[in-house]
Amino acid sequence: MRVFYSLVIAAVFLLGVGVSQAQEAKTPELGLSVFKLGEVNANDKQAGEAIDKLAKHLSDQVKDAKFVRRGVRSKPDDTLTLLKDDKNPTALAIVSPGFYFKHKDSLKLTALAEAQRGGFNGEQYTLVGKVKAEKYPEGKKVATTLDADPDWLDKVVLPRPQGAKPVQWVHYDNLADAGYLFLDEPENAPDFILLDRMSLKVFQGDADLKGLVAGLSSEVLPQDLVVEVDGRLGKHRDATIKVLAELDQTPEGKKLGELLQTATFPAPDEKRLQAAAARYK
Repeated sequence: MRVFYSLVIAAVFLLGVGVSQAQEAKTPELGLSVFKLGEVNANDKQAGEAIDKLAKHLSDQVKDAKFVRRGVRSKPDDTLTLLKDDKNPTALAIVSPGFYFKHKDSLKLTALAEAQRGGFNGEQYTLVGKVKAEKYPEGKKVATTLDADPDWLDKVVLPRPQGAKPVQWVHYDNLADAGYLFLDEPENAPDFILLDRMSLKVFQGDADLKGLVAGLSSEVLPQDLVVEVDGRLGKHRDATIKVLAELDQTPEGKKLGELLQTATFPAPDEKRLQAAAARYK
């Protein structure tokens, strides 16, 4: 029986602190938003409760702070609208590196921390298929969940050599569906599938999909970034960074990290961030 464990971002946080109306009046809300590029389950209905738990954890740990969920999105345009909403301002957000690079100046984003999803330090993408991709797959069809940000794919993840025919990105909500096409309907299968590190691990552990061959890989790139929006954390900035970095130091934080699939959020790797930013331009 084929089983594919969906790789989802989930941020978990429940606000359960009893405070008086007077205290609430003194504590302005700090909006928390999450953008997970291409993740079909990244919406308020399916991931909202998890994000509420993250907000609660931050509220409990950061003195005199009240974090609240603003929204969970999977598309860049929807996320941009969310972060530009001045009536419901976002102070803290988790966004993709490409979104950060594209809107860093206009939204006044400051990178505070970086996810370590699956325990990996940095992200790396690998092409898998029936044959090994030894070089840039000119003109080939490549399955991905990340096609809503073609600049990230074409400039950073799989840079196109000068003069080469571009890859044809084919969207899939679940990359396992593309994998099974190689087995069941090879005539309809893409030429390759682009997998991140966690997805590659799942494929390699699946009885049916492990037969696909891993080939060309990207450089090690930034994972999702925790960013401050327009300086809105104010006096709570340093404490927020500390709580995120020490997430795995308490039993409650460890449980939250398991839901988020990242045990901790350390400071961004600046060298890696700058290298990717230079390519994204």
